[in-house]
Amino acid sequence: MAAYDALRRALSAERLSTYERIASTCSPGVTAESLYLWNMRMCGALMMPVHLCEVVIRNAAASALARQHGPRWPWNDALRRRLPASSSSSASARTALELVTGRTTDTPEIVANLPMVFWQQLFTCRFDASLWIPALNDVLRHAPSAHPSVTRKAIHADIGRIRHLRNRIVHHEPILERDIGADLAAIGRLIHARCPHTLAWLQRHERATTVLAASPLAGRP
Repeated sequence: MAAYDALRRALSAERLSTYERIASTCSPGVTAESLYLWNMRMCGALMMPVHLCEVVIRNAAASALARQHGPRWPWNDALRRRLPASSSSSASARTALELVTGRTTDTPEIVANLPMVFWQQLFTCRFDASLWIPALNDVLRHAPSAHPSVTRKAIHADIGRIRHLRNRIVHHEPILERDIGADLAAIGRLIHARCPHTLAWLQRHERATTVLAASPLAGRP
């Protein structure tokens, strides 16, 4: 217990209280320490799928924007007016774009620096007529066969799920009570919609499914 007490002091009782609560509902061999260790391993393993998903989706959306507005789309006034000016998120899509375009005039650099909330807000109904009905089948041609507005809505929901997962990981929050299998399925759907070969490449190299299979919560009542 001395080692765990030292760990508890270093990490804080508040941080470990979540793991202690969960451990109290598990079999005797599962401890708060083992849950914390697994949570860290799971977070690390998930960053590769999350990374690939974010890059693939933002590139797909950037392709749709370039198709509709040209390579200088970040400075297109019609697009900027259509972007939401306020939201419940920390920054709206319009604010995010204005901040990034104020620092660089290079479109690929802008794509790389825009936050995921910008790309998610593109997948709202306000862009159906101007962006997704014309372009979705071209830039996400392997998405399920449905009306573009239906597919766009499902993509918006999946991006939201992955954004929430990503935020919990980068802020070192517990993810062990999430449905991580559903998170991985959402990542798979998003990547497959753009490129099934890229999804197959990810599946050959990622470790998240292996770490998930070793969850200390497996068989938890």
